[in-house]
Amino acid sequence: METRFRGRAMVLFLAAALCLSLPAMATPSGAAPKGAAVSKVLANGMEVIVAENHSVPLVTICVAFRCGALSHTPETAGLFHLYEHMLFTANEKYGNQAAFKGALNKMGVSNWNGGTGNESVNYYVTVPSDKLGDGIEFWSWAVKKPVFDKDTLENEKSVVTNEIQGYHSDPDSIFSNAISSRAFATYPWRKNIDGPEANIAKATVEQLEAIRAQYYVPNNTALLIGGDVTPAKAFELAQAWFGDWKAPSPAVPIPVLDPQGPLPKGVRVVYPDEGFYDGVAMAEILWRGPDSMRQTKDTYTSDVFLYLLTSPVGKFKQNLMDKCPGLYDPEYISFNYPTYRDGGGYYFSTYLLLEDPAKDGPTLDRVAQIEKAVQDELALIVKDPEAYFGKDELAKAKAKLIDQNLLSMEVATDYVTGTLTFWWAAVSTDYFFGYEANCNKVGFAEIKDLLSRYLIGATDAIGLRMKEDAFLSEPGMAEKAKSLGYTEVTADNAFWWQK
Repeated sequence: METRFRGRAMVLFLAAALCLSLPAMATPSGAAPKGAAVSKVLANGMEVIVAENHSVPLVTICVAFRCGALSHTPETAGLFHLYEHMLFTANEKYGNQAAFKGALNKMGVSNWNGGTGNESVNYYVTVPSDKLGDGIEFWSWAVKKPVFDKDTLENEKSVVTNEIQGYHSDPDSIFSNAISSRAFATYPWRKNIDGPEANIAKATVEQLEAIRAQYYVPNNTALLIGGDVTPAKAFELAQAWFGDWKAPSPAVPIPVLDPQGPLPKGVRVVYPDEGFYDGVAMAEILWRGPDSMRQTKDTYTSDVFLYLLTSPVGKFKQNLMDKCPGLYDPEYISFNYPTYRDGGGYYFSTYLLLEDPAKDGPTLDRVAQIEKAVQDELALIVKDPEAYFGKDELAKAKAKLIDQNLLSMEVATDYVTGTLTFWWAAVSTDYFFGYEANCNKVGFAEIKDLLSRYLIGATDAIGLRMKEDAFLSEPGMAEKAKSLGYTEVTADNAFWWQK
C-alpha cells in the first residue's frame, strides 16, 4: 500500500520534473474531448470531476480530500497517514479487511491504492468500465461510513510505525527534512508527512473521529473519475451514492491557515551521507516562493519563468557551467517550483564533481561560488529579461507547457490520481481550467516583477549533500562547515521534533 506522496524528489532534480508537475487542460462544461475534464458540485458541496478517455475499457475512481501534512499540528502530525490506513480496514458494509479486499476482487480491480501527501489524501481503484457503479458505491461506504476499531487501530499503528521508521532512516528524507524543518521554521510540521513515532503510539479512535468530522466532509472532498466513462453517467452515479452524504450543520469551515513565515537567515546544512554517490556532491538552494491561494498569479509566472531555464543548452545553464568549473552536467542543473497551498518555495540544485579538492578548492567555497553565480544570473535576467532570453524563447516556453499538459492526459489513472487530484487540492479546479489562458498572459514584465519580489537579494537556505568518506577526508571540512554556520545533519537532528 502506498502511503505518501513526496512533493519533490531530493536526489535527481532533472529539468523534466518541472514539466511533470504541470496541470492538464480542462473544460468546465460541454462535450469533453479525449482526456479533458468536466466538473460539477453536488448540493452537499462535494465536487465531481470527470475525465473522459475511451482508449481502453477501464475507469479509475478516486476520492480525494484537502488535508495531509498541511493540516498537522505538533500533536496530530502523522495521524492523517494513520487515518489513511484505517480507512482501508472496515466500514458499515465491509466489516473487516477480508470483506474489504473481497469486494475489490469481486469488482475485478486491476489497480488500487491510497496516499497521504503534503496537501491531499486520496484513495483510488481501477475497474472494468462496466463496474463503474460498483466502484463508486464501494468508495461511498468507505468514505461515509468508516468503522474505527480499537484493536484494529493498534495493529495499524505497528504497520505505520514500521513504515515511518523506514522513512526516518531514508537519506533522501533526512536531507529534505533537514532543510525544510529549518527553512519553514514557523510551522515545520506542515512540511513532514510522517510525524514523530510517539504521535502514532498515542493515537486514539477519538482523534481519528475528530479528523473525520473536520476534514472528511463533503465540501472538502472531490470524486475524480477518469477513463471509459461519460460525464453524464458519472454525475448520475455520484449523485446516487454520494448525494445523501450530509454536510455538517452548521457547515464545518475548511481552516484558513496562517502562512509560513519568511525563511530565517543563515539556514545552512551539510549532510555526510554514507550511501551517496562517489565522486560528486549535490548543492541545493531554497528561496521562499508564492503560496498558490495567496499569490495565485505569481504561480503562473513562476511556471513560465522556470521553464525558460530548463534547456541544457540555454543561456542560464551554460553560463553556470562556465562560471562554476567542475559542475557535473547541465542536464542535472534544476530550478524547480512545486506549487503548494502552504509554504511555496523555489528549489535550485546541481551536482559538482569532487575530483581533486586540493586543486578545485574547498567544497564549501565551491557551493558559495555556485550561489553567487546563480544570483549573478538572476541579476542579469531582472535587468532585461527579454534581452536575456529573447521573445521567441518566451513563446516556445508557453507552447511547451501546453504540450506537456496534453501529454499528461494520456493515461487516465495517472491523470486522475496525480494531475487532477494535485491541482484540485493545491489550488482549485478553476485554476487548471484557466491555466493555458493565464500562462499566455505572462510577459517579461511579469517575470521581472516576480524576480524582484522573490529572488533578487532574498534570504536563501543552502544544503550540501556528499558521501561521508569525502566529507571526512577533505582537510578542514568539518571545521570550515562549523565556521560558516553549517549544521552537520544526521538522522538524529534532521526532523522538526528533534530540535
